[in-house]
Amino acid sequence: MESETWTPLKLLNWTADYFAGHGVEESRLDAELLLAKVLGIDRIMLYAGFERVVTPAELAAYRAMVKERAAGRPAKYIIGRTEFYSRAFLVDERVLIPRPETELLVEHGLCALRASDTAEFQLVAEIGAGSGAIVVSLAADFPDANYVATDISPAALDVARANARAHGVAARIEFVSGDLFDPLATTGLEGRVDLIVCNPPYVREDDWAGLPREIREHEPKGALVAGPEGTEFHFRLIDEAHGFLRPGGLLIVEMDNNQKDAIAGRGALHEEYTAPVFHQDYARLWRVFELKRR
Repeated sequence: MESETWTPLKLLNWTADYFAGHGVEESRLDAELLLAKVLGIDRIMLYAGFERVVTPAELAAYRAMVKERAAGRPAKYIIGRTEFYSRAFLVDERVLIPRPETELLVEHGLCALRASDTAEFQLVAEIGAGSGAIVVSLAADFPDANYVATDISPAALDVARANARAHGVAARIEFVSGDLFDPLATTGLEGRVDLIVCNPPYVREDDWAGLPREIREHEPKGALVAGPEGTEFHFRLIDEAHGFLRPGGLLIVEMDNNQKDAIAGRGALHEEYTAPVFHQDYARLWRVFELKRR
């Protein structure tokens, strides 16, 4: 590669073919992400300078990234960032890479906040914050509330704090490490939370081996796999959330399309909630459910 003169256009064409041969699904997109990172420009700007000459130093850096991606490391981890809800978020192997479908969770959270029948929502909690993409997006777009973000992984919360600082909302988010609702209990928030949001692990243990290699080898398994049924965390959330929600408060949770009936059945066991409401994503798959505290 070093012996030739390379332009961005030539590099992207070559790399897309190379990635496709290594089973990279979004081969062109990943090539663009990596090259934009090396050149220090936004991805869209690659199309404004297709014929510039890539320097030997840039080429060497790009080649190293291409090698990592072909070996299976996700492009988002290589460049150290991803886009979520129109914002850039820091990501690395300490946290799950936020998926576009999770933006629906933010949309419904914001709808609930803006349509509240109270003067304003005072307290919002995210359980299992990971990178902080959800809670930071909520805090940035709804500044009239205070936020608590929990995660069992202190390392993940370090990433979330960095993202909160980057988007100017760190002063309104308290980050607390602990298992599920334990941090809310230790801070005395029983019956005080207006909105709880969560994107829990919901992959079945038996399905783990069938996930793409780049997920299995690089993303945190604990953020993806719930257990034998895939609904273990959903059931815990349903069983425990009503103890922390104020009357009229909402629990909004991401789910898998095939978990609707199980979740509806679990919710029906608790008279503390009204009937669950389910929302489809843009692929018409069931993606989010809501439970309202009576």
